[in-house]
Amino acid sequence: MKLFRKLISLDEALKAVLAYAKPAETEEIGFGDALNRVLAEDVYSLADSPPFDRAAMDGYAIRAEDSFGASPNNPVLLRLIKSQSEKGKESRVGVEIGDGECFSIQTGMALPKGSNAVVMLEYTKERGSELKIFKPVTPGKNVSFKGEDVKKGVVVLREGKLLRAHDVGMLASLFKRSVKVYKRAKFGIMSTGDELLNPEEAEPYEGEKRIADVNSYVLAGLTEPIASSYRIGIVRDNYERIKTAISESLAVDSGCHCDGLLISGGSSVGKRDFIADAVEDSGDLVFHGVAIRPGEPTGFGIVNNKPVFILPGYPVATISAFELLVRPFLFAVHGVKEGRKKIFAIARKKIPSAVGRTDFVRVRLVCKENEYFVEPIRVSGSGILSSMTKSDGFVVIEENKEGVEEGEKVEVDVWG
Repeated sequence: MKLFRKLISLDEALKAVLAYAKPAETEEIGFGDALNRVLAEDVYSLADSPPFDRAAMDGYAIRAEDSFGASPNNPVLLRLIKSQSEKGKESRVGVEIGDGECFSIQTGMALPKGSNAVVMLEYTKERGSELKIFKPVTPGKNVSFKGEDVKKGVVVLREGKLLRAHDVGMLASLFKRSVKVYKRAKFGIMSTGDELLNPEEAEPYEGEKRIADVNSYVLAGLTEPIASSYRIGIVRDNYERIKTAISESLAVDSGCHCDGLLISGGSSVGKRDFIADAVEDSGDLVFHGVAIRPGEPTGFGIVNNKPVFILPGYPVATISAFELLVRPFLFAVHGVKEGRKKIFAIARKKIPSAVGRTDFVRVRLVCKENEYFVEPIRVSGSGILSSMTKSDGFVVIEENKEGVEEGEKVEVDVWG
């Protein structure tokens, strides 16, 4: 294969890829294992959270009315009460606050009956069985009310949500011990090229003109928040070896049990670029060549009824192809119904682009007077990985648009 069979648009490529995105099966797991999993059900609150009125600050529970008129020069004096358990230890069970009384309380504790506010510790001073209050509070001050966080019966997490740490915390707060999620597909990640070295084993630049395998680590990092990744390793530029590696990785009885492959390198049309041919000879090459920059040599095929993404060798081009094609595919498979964080920003400089291709532009964000501004990273070349590390996100310029004008508002995909 010396030339791309047909250079297709990003929209065509995305439609073709999503047509093969089969929804994953579901499974029930404990909430403690739910981080980076996608919900396959709506989660309802079975009770109010918090389940009672509670203190939002350390201090003293009081009737707010008893503090009115308090000041540093004219403190209000309240009686400090305690409830004793049978063993003589201080207990907060059954405590009730009356007129002119207060009770020591810590953040998160239930508010004693009769109280309606908490005065902060720093505005008080204990004197034996009495408490001086130097600042008044209003009813409800420093109190977290029952159901303030979540009301009973409401949907707190929607089906299709990719669960983050705070979502797992919500599941814990609701005592939702198990949740239904989509099973994580497992994608094998393969790098090809005679020039590649394993950075975990080889010395820097050992041998002549050889470089570290970067892509397999980048792709694993991009994949893991959505699906499972399995780094197959480096395969040299040999047609038979590549074809065998593809076949073995996707075989039903293979050791890695991969549900698909992400292969980087050898995706172009040079004499030693064998990936597209190997995929076509092993199954069905759906397309090869997409009008995106960087990432034109991107392809997609089906081998053993499993998806195979053919990705460029240069790291930035690989990331571009992943964000524009692989990520939407993984989201579709795993039922994700939320996208990457996006913000609108004003272009500080013109961002050029040619009509007829989609441009993936690395950008830097600047916030000034509560307004976001964006400017392109002025580094060309899809092998310049530092253009990614210096960026805050990317802008996609559609194929029918001739760049972005200075002052124009654009949508920025922010790195998560």
